[in-house]
Amino acid sequence: MMLFMINCYINMIYAFVYFGQLFMTLTPPHWCAAPNELFDSDLNLTLEQIKELTVPKDETTGKFAKCKMYQVNFTQVVGGNLSGPDPTWPNTTCINGWTYDFSLYYPTITSQLNWVCEEDWKPSLSQSLFFVGAFMASPVLGWASDRWGRLPIIVATNVMGGAAGVASAFTNSFVAFTSLRFLVGMTFDTHYTVVYILLLEYVSSEYRTIMANVPIMIFLTAGLCAMPWLALYLHDWSTFAIVIHALQFISLSFPWVVPESARWLLSKGRSKETVDIITRAAHMNKKSLTPELIRELEEFGNKQKNAKNTQATALDLLKTPVLRLRFHVLCVMWLVIILAYDGHVRNSEHIGSNVFVSFTLVGFVELPADFLTMVLVEKVGRRHTTSITLVLSGVACLVIAAIPETYTTSIMALAVTGRFLITMSINVGQQYPVEVLPTVARGTGAGLIHTLGNLTGFISPYVVYLSKIGHYLPYTILGLVSILGGSICVLLPETLNQILPDTLEDGETFFTGQGYCYNPCAGSRNEDGDRELEHHTYIDSTFQALISTAENTKRIPQEEEVRERVA
Repeated sequence: MMLFMINCYINMIYAFVYFGQLFMTLTPPHWCAAPNELFDSDLNLTLEQIKELTVPKDETTGKFAKCKMYQVNFTQVVGGNLSGPDPTWPNTTCINGWTYDFSLYYPTITSQLNWVCEEDWKPSLSQSLFFVGAFMASPVLGWASDRWGRLPIIVATNVMGGAAGVASAFTNSFVAFTSLRFLVGMTFDTHYTVVYILLLEYVSSEYRTIMANVPIMIFLTAGLCAMPWLALYLHDWSTFAIVIHALQFISLSFPWVVPESARWLLSKGRSKETVDIITRAAHMNKKSLTPELIRELEEFGNKQKNAKNTQATALDLLKTPVLRLRFHVLCVMWLVIILAYDGHVRNSEHIGSNVFVSFTLVGFVELPADFLTMVLVEKVGRRHTTSITLVLSGVACLVIAAIPETYTTSIMALAVTGRFLITMSINVGQQYPVEVLPTVARGTGAGLIHTLGNLTGFISPYVVYLSKIGHYLPYTILGLVSILGGSICVLLPETLNQILPDTLEDGETFFTGQGYCYNPCAGSRNEDGDRELEHHTYIDSTFQALISTAENTKRIPQEEEVRERVA
């Protein structure tokens, strides 16, 4: 229960850290500031009159220009008693700075440092460098979680990210802000992923879907929906940054309330600590461990302590053909999902007239999408759910690209549909590496997969930036990439109701013998049939492991060895 609660907390923090920077760098409505002489009380001009007089309008849309103003002697213009501006007047850049409209917004670092017009590339670059930090640090931190344990890395990444995030609230330059957000980016992915791994390493196969998705469904959704209104309520980007990152320091209490992964401890041969943790868990659940089970755990731990594969690295995932193929497909899957998911969320700023309402609506989609994910992965499996939702999300994007930009209601409905589907994809996608990769390389492999995903996270702000050229460009890219990724995902194994692999040998032999259309739920729906299906799947993988052992050692397994493995 404590692990479940920690996962709920981390999901809300993840929403704040991942998308919080979006609300620090929002661009409020703005236009060129007027010369000071027009604010002379003797002229008796209202702010709206000054804006009409100094800022030209776009001939097509009729909206005020954001980065241009008239280049005339306004004192003479006002003295000439003209009824309005002359559209033929020459234009210039905003030589007096900018005026921002905070009626529906609040001061952000973008308005504070004037990252607009010629410098409107700075918010996108700071977002991209956030992902560069994750790209550089995730494989190292993933390896560290396999080397030193899940719990120390969870605490370290939260504290480091929280400190850098709070410090970023006091910056007043692009370099300082971007550097600190880079440090936050180094930690944000790992502090979530390792908690996710820790939780699933304690959960049996029949509860993995519920335990993995309920925290996302409730707490990630709550974080996404509350975040824009929290920012609007605080009405200052610095205060907002301090509040969302200060919550990360709660992780300092984890060593006293959260157990280390028993599965990881056992893989490292630390059987005594494993037994202590499982004994405490059994006592809390009013159960007891038999002496035989304790002895088996200790024997297995001693074997693992001396085994070569306890020090597995990411390179070991590439040495055998089955693991290599699965690892490559997982990488492609996550690259596509992150690009599409991040692109959908960031593009919500350009949907509708109110970014806070649009983001909340798009964020709320998490709730029904997560619930439907839990149903589908138990009915059609992980593989088909991932593949189908990615392809359909891509189709929704291509339809948006094909309709005129003026059809705002249709675009909003299709964008929400695409976001709904890609949310289902990412929920299954983040569970897949945990179930496919073996324990000895799970943290390292998942860290590397997420690193590659952060590479597309670096690209996604620029994909969204292409909307300045045309609204169809981001959706065309997201649509084509999603369809391609969904098609490739059929190469993944189905892991529903399967035992997690622990060793590299397990990772190579588990889930074998499945066709591309294999569906574990297509057979008998009764409980006995399901048990039989799982039993036959496990027996098959066991004999595959024995065959592999015989090939590698040039030795035929004895009858007692076969019986022991099957039992």
